[in-house]
Amino acid sequence: MARLSPAHRAVLVLRDVEGLDEESTATLLGVPPGTAKSRLHRARSSFRKAWTS
Repeated sequence: MARLSPAHRAVLVLRDVEGLDEESTATLLGVPPGTAKSRLHRARSSFRKAWTS
């Protein structure tokens, strides 16, 4: 997790650890839902790469 950017870490924690929905996550982060969704996709991808290396 420490290897992720703060924005990616935040969205990953809110969605996958805290279990918030897409809309709530976007609201808390102050970004549009599409931005939260794309950040989550990138965060999960980065996390997978870091986990396997």
